[in-house]
Amino acid sequence: MCEKVRDVIAGSVLRVFIILFVSAAVFVPATVFESAYAVPPGKILEWECEEGKVVFEGTKHAGKGIKCTQCHLEVFRMRHGVTKMTMKEMDDGAFCGACHNGKTSFSTSSQGHCAKCHVK
Repeated sequence: MCEKVRDVIAGSVLRVFIILFVSAAVFVPATVFESAYAVPPGKILEWECEEGKVVFEGTKHAGKGIKCTQCHLEVFRMRHGVTKMTMKEMDDGAFCGACHNGKTSFSTSSQGHCAKCHVK
């Protein structure tokens, strides 16, 4: 008898969990998921460097469906300013160069694309 009661309770708990999980996935507003993308639309990160200030706009990357997890934690650390980058490293495929390689997106080594990231 006790085993049957335990099985009924365990099954009920599992069903309740599934219902809550599915309900959360269906009814959570879309704005909650915006933070799951690269720097959220409207947010801009800036770095000073020799080549000119680098401007990273979340709108450009999030608009292409790029998610945070595609770059963080493997390519970049999560904290702004802790990753020190050089153009040589990027041209060798590190940091931004992991995608900006001329295949996935424009290449960091292409002189014609400097102004896409660097502003004078």
